[in-house]
Amino acid sequence: MIQKELSEQTKKDLKGYFENRDYMVIAVPKSEPARVYVVKATNTVETARRVHNLSPGATVALGRAIVGALLLTSLVKHATDQKVLLKIEGNGPIGTIVVEADGKGRVRGFVENPQVETYTKEVNGKRKFDVSKIVGNEGTLTVVKELRMGTPYTSVVPLISGEIAQDLAYYFAQSEQVPSAVGIGVLVDSDGRVRQAGGFLVQTLGGISDKVVDLLEHRVNSLPPVTELMEEGKRPEDIATMILEDLKPQLVGLKEVEYYCPCDEEVAKSSLLLLSDSELEDLFAEGPAEVVCRFCGRVYRFNKEDVKKG
Repeated sequence: MIQKELSEQTKKDLKGYFENRDYMVIAVPKSEPARVYVVKATNTVETARRVHNLSPGATVALGRAIVGALLLTSLVKHATDQKVLLKIEGNGPIGTIVVEADGKGRVRGFVENPQVETYTKEVNGKRKFDVSKIVGNEGTLTVVKELRMGTPYTSVVPLISGEIAQDLAYYFAQSEQVPSAVGIGVLVDSDGRVRQAGGFLVQTLGGISDKVVDLLEHRVNSLPPVTELMEEGKRPEDIATMILEDLKPQLVGLKEVEYYCPCDEEVAKSSLLLLSDSELEDLFAEGPAEVVCRFCGRVYRFNKEDVKKG
């Protein structure tokens, strides 16, 4: 953890080191109980697009969920293996969306229908992805916190919009009792590649003054879309400064972000060992068994002798 004023030199140092990297910053006002998380996840979401061969609509939906899960790591200890799992089960054509992220900034995810049709709508004279139609505005959002302290904590709330950012804000208010504002964006090029992806989480805590609450609400409501800011060259620390302007923002945390799947041969083999002897016999009667990781697409092949050795 680090703590320093967001000086111009700090911004230069960050920009130089993280020029082509994804990362998250955590900032707080000097004298008020509030916190701001801002994440850049462009490369991470692009990796997910390539791993799963996503359609543009699926890229935006999974990308928003990936950014959302990274923001949800505010619920676990920084720089640890504690993790959160975000599952969105809406009535839209993309089906179930699952994303897992940990306190070290590692994230992975998948969608049920990676080639979902791309729906758009007109907003202020511009065509935008209709994520609510892709995800659905009825269903559930589930958050599982694995804190390595026994049984994981699971909370389920209804979807209120399918836009994901609004649904996460509702989750924070209902399940964590923390007033929160969430902004998430994914910008896709005409060739389907991810141009920008990122988001922010602003939370007010007990004891904060009404004046600062009003100020932060105004800042969030007047802030341009996060992808628009990123297109202008704004980085996470810049956006955090914009939100906390005049409140003497301090940077209290920073971590790199990446798409990472820890699956391996032993994990894949263990999934076969969950099958009964008769199920294994039926499986191997057709030849070697294949286990495909849904998070990264890796294929593991086993013959009967391999599984017996386990």
